[in-house]
Amino acid sequence: MLEYYDINLEHMPTGIDTMSIILSDKEIEGKLDEIIERIRGKANPDLIYVYRNISLIAIVGHGMSNQTGTAARVFSALANANINVKMIDQGSSEINIIVGVNSDDMNRAISAIYHAFF
Repeated sequence: MLEYYDINLEHMPTGIDTMSIILSDKEIEGKLDEIIERIRGKANPDLIYVYRNISLIAIVGHGMSNQTGTAARVFSALANANINVKMIDQGSSEINIIVGVNSDDMNRAISAIYHAFF
């Protein structure tokens, strides 16, 4: 459906009963209401929430899957910097963790995560 609007999918984490679709604000400008209505018509979801100004930060490393506490360090660093995490995704390969934070907090979040590891 997004190809109909020529919109690129940025990220799509899913859970047992949820799905998130991360899209660029610029690409959905003026199209959001129509997109939401098409999703409702095709998938009939219980709820649709729209959050704006989310930045994705990927924490990547080959050694992450063998190291206990990596996620704890990431989230502790963000909590200590008073940054709220809006989205979490970790692939089954465990070589990355992606977090979504308010775009206004992005630089502070990157700095907090960096200082937790280096």
